[in-house]
Amino acid sequence: MRELIRFLRTNDLKTILAALHSRDVHPVIQFFKYGVCGVAALVVHTSIFFLLSRFVIPALDSNVADDEVRANHALINSGIAFLFSNTTAYLLNVAWVFTTGRHSRVKEFLLFTVVNGPGAISGFLVQDWLIRSIGWPTWAAFAGFVLPNVLVNFACRKLFIFKK
Repeated sequence: MRELIRFLRTNDLKTILAALHSRDVHPVIQFFKYGVCGVAALVVHTSIFFLLSRFVIPALDSNVADDEVRANHALINSGIAFLFSNTTAYLLNVAWVFTTGRHSRVKEFLLFTVVNGPGAISGFLVQDWLIRSIGWPTWAAFAGFVLPNVLVNFACRKLFIFKK
């Protein structure tokens, strides 16, 4: 961390921005970039989830009164949103964070998705439990989807899929 602070203090904005665009950066900067990609994927996931929940497969409290139906619809919407957010996360990570080449692109994407699976599945289960068992509003239960993904994905992707 001291190294990062020293880097930020001793360099101008142009050098710092160049470092952000480089793949060969301090692990803290790499994690920051990974986080930005994750936030972008989360925006995609959240947007698709709530649009589906509002207009296509009703899952919001105002659309569905029954918690069982709401939970089932929320799972379907989360699954569909996952397809888009996972693809977004992969493309951004390849473009900005990690170095490809350990595997073919198809295998790399499949591994990326498989590694994303445990975080997504645990998120689906937490969200479902919060709606079905506790009766939380869909928007609040959606937060239960996010945390497991963040905790699992960075380490697994860094260790098993990409070179750096």
